Amino acid sequence: MPALTTVPDADRPIGKFVVDSVLPRWDNINTFRRAFPHSRMMTAMLQRRRVHVHQFKGIVAAFLYNGEIVGGRSGRLTTLVSDQALEACNSKSLARQYFTAAGVPVPPGQVFTSDQEEVAAEFVRAPGPWVVKPDTGRRGRGVHFNVTEDTFEASWAAALSAIPRTARSPKQLLIDQFLDALCVRFFVVGSAVQAAAVRVPAFVVGDGTRTISALLEESFAAREAHPLLRKTLPEIDQSLLETTGWSLDQVPAAGDLALLGTDGDMTRGGIPVDVTDEVSSELNELAIRAVDSIPGLVAAGIDILAPDLKSAQGAVVLDADAWAKTTMHRYPALGRPRGAGVIAVAEHIKLRALHWDKPALPPEPQDPDDD
Repeated sequence: MPALTTVPDADRPIGKFVVDSVLPRWDNINTFRRAFPHSRMMTAMLQRRRVHVHQFKGIVAAFLYNGEIVGGRSGRLTTLVSDQALEACNSKSLARQYFTAAGVPVPPGQVFTSDQEEVAAEFVRAPGPWVVKPDTGRRGRGVHFNVTEDTFEASWAAALSAIPRTARSPKQLLIDQFLDALCVRFFVVGSAVQAAAVRVPAFVVGDGTRTISALLEESFAAREAHPLLRKTLPEIDQSLLETTGWSLDQVPAAGDLALLGTDGDMTRGGIPVDVTDEVSSELNELAIRAVDSIPGLVAAGIDILAPDLKSAQGAVVLDADAWAKTTMHRYPALGRPRGAGVIAVAEHIKLRALHWDKPALPPEPQDPDDD
């Protein structure tokens, strides 16, 4: 498969970030004795605030304060997410309608129903490359990059098969124009960014003698002391290099950077790098606006594509994740660990526990002539 772009990897936004912010620290990857699951940390933070977590069989739990039920969770989804917000986060296209209505920029693209394959095929004949993804998919499932007219049929079928059976009919798929940018995950609670991390795809730096396969083995070995990275290490095979134009038996020239992925998913060799202190206030504001645009969304992960961490120019909001966990922020591969996200969620749940039964104050009288 041809490369996603003809721009040398080191000159792309993520390549520049790797050269400037990752390689100088590569020998000092963070180490942790163990990585605690998000739900366990959430339970600990709530109990410190005298909110009891009653775990039922399975993934459902109730939050109790002074013997009263004040909230709960199903898996990572808490009652800080309203039904309306959950519906929006279940559908990328619906979330984007909320974003657009609030003036939040989104990627250029189009939504198609499952019976519009011919129309979608005509759409991707325009200059790309394109990204095909299921409307209701999560965790990167069914997302296909570098889709062209020649690869469209297989990508469409694979994306369609990744849509959950429980999804509403007609099933929908999104086709977005590929934007070469940094993928930054923001964890937002209330109206504040608690943490931000760049998702860096798998990469190697050539030495002129070893193959990409051998370089990957060395790269993966360096992650063994990090429990989260160790747990998610993928098998080294050609599927890791899909859409990059590289092959496992290639020998990169000495000093050449080879980006071996697109989305930075840890299960595909990606790593999270904390950038909470580096992102611009404009990007933070964009993430907050994205959360605020969806009614009843108090805590969420917001994925933003940004050409530069220092500016919101050209940045777009990809998605809102109501199921977001704080693990990647608490245990980044590089950068400062951030525990504020789970603390902020616990604080908001405690506030609801204290005030959920308080009557709403009536609005102040308003002068009829006051516009």
